[in-house]
Parts: sequence; C-alpha cells; structure tokens
Amino acid sequence: MALPFVAVGGFFALAGFEFVPLPGKANAPLPVIGFIGLAFFLAGSTLLSHGARGLLNEWRIRRRPLSEPWLVDYPWNPRGIRDRAGARVLNALLGLLLFTVFLVPFNWWAFISDHGSWLVTFVVGTFDLILAVILGKAIYHLGQYVKFGHSRLTFRRFPYHPGETLLVAFSGTPLERLNATLRFVEERVETTGTGDDRSTRLVSYEHFGQQKEFVGTSGMPEIEIDFEIPDNPEWVTGLSSRPVRYWELLLESEQTGIDFRTTFPLPIYDRG
Repeated sequence: MALPFVAVGGFFALAGFEFVPLPGKANAPLPVIGFIGLAFFLAGSTLLSHGARGLLNEWRIRRRPLSEPWLVDYPWNPRGIRDRAGARVLNALLGLLLFTVFLVPFNWWAFISDHGSWLVTFVVGTFDLILAVILGKAIYHLGQYVKFGHSRLTFRRFPYHPGETLLVAFSGTPLERLNATLRFVEERVETTGTGDDRSTRLVSYEHFGQQKEFVGTSGMPEIEIDFEIPDNPEWVTGLSSRPVRYWELLLESEQTGIDFRTTFPLPIYDRG
C-alpha cells in the first residue's frame, strides 16, 4: 500500500519543484503540485516505516527463546528503560511537517486562487487553527526536552510478577518531588453500529490505578519508587498481544513554566 504513494508522490514532488518535467498541462502553480506530491510521499514513507518496523518486530520475536516470554513481547533492557523525550519531539515535529505540507494546496485554493468559496475558506481556516495547536504542542514538547532532557527508570529486578513489590529508581530532572501513578491499561478496538453508521475506535480501559508521592533526598542521584503489584495473574503486560495490555508508571511534577511529565512501560509478567 505504501509503495504507490511513495512513487507517485515522489514523482509529482520532483515535477512540481521542477527537478523533472511535468507531463501534460499544469492546472495549478507548480509549487502547489510539488507540495501535493510531497504530502503523498511523506504519507507513504510513514506507512512504509510502520510496515518495516512490524516486520523487524516479527523477526525479533522469532529469534527469542520461548523460555523468556517477556523478551518476546518487547525488547526490554533488564537494567532499565529511558523515557522517549526525544522521540516525542520528533513525532510532534513530524506531525507538524505532515499537516503543514498537507494544508499548503488547500490554503492556495482558499486564499490565493479565485476558486475558493466562503465555505472552503472557513473549512481551511479551521484546519489552520488546528495546525496552530499542533505547532504549540510541538513547541511545548521541545521546551520539555530542553528543560528536562532524558530521564531513566532503573529496574531493581527483572521481570516483575503479580503479587510482588515494584522497586524502581528514577534518575533525571526533577529530583525534588514526583507524583507517581501505577496503572494497568487494556486497549481494545471496538466497532459500534451497522451499515453506514458503523464506526471503529480504540478504547482504553484502566483496570487498576494507584497514586503516590515521592520526595528525593538531598545529594542522592535517584528517587526510589515502590508499589505493591496486585496479585492478579490476568493483569500482566502484553504489548504484542491483542488486545494490548500494559502496566505503566506515570511520573509528574509541577515546575515553574513547563511541567514535567513522562510515562514508562513496565515488565510485569506471569511467572510462567
């Protein structure tokens, strides 16, 4: 599915920006055609990237021994996990780029060409406001990354099991005070309605949630965090299963200007 978008979008992007000749007559300015092709190319590239990651994940799963089901489920590092602060910034910037490129032809249609009606102008203007929100979100994530950088969660044991004590250590910024939430979430794809009224959506169910506050000790490079894991053998991590189930630790701290917030997945599995 991705390759036609990449090929056709790449060709019209090159033709629109005059790297290759455009066959036939152009019904819009060449830069607008170039942005339309670029939008298709970026969408296809994103889909291709997701497909490649899926194939690599299946290859990784086949190579893992069945005696370690937690390593089949997710590429855990038994020593700990780093948060995705940089990935959040990149994802926000990528979303901003895709939406901007997508809206360029419509803005030309609505505000520059002579063919945009008031309805077209209203609809495109609404999407421009959404673009401004996405821009604000990207700037906020960038500010979080610049202010706090990367943080890390160190596992005192690996993996964890239902009925045990979750012992982890947080290192990073801030280290004064953290609000921690341990929760177990199940995500299901649910379909409602029939015929033309049929719709599909992703629904998240939080089956367990517990909050605690932890205060760092002066001079210590880490904050020790502990929770009692419920002794329920059905509440275990299954990131590659359907439906997806996972334990996560949400860490928050109110700061001057930009607040700290990050989430870590947790390796909580059945004893086998």
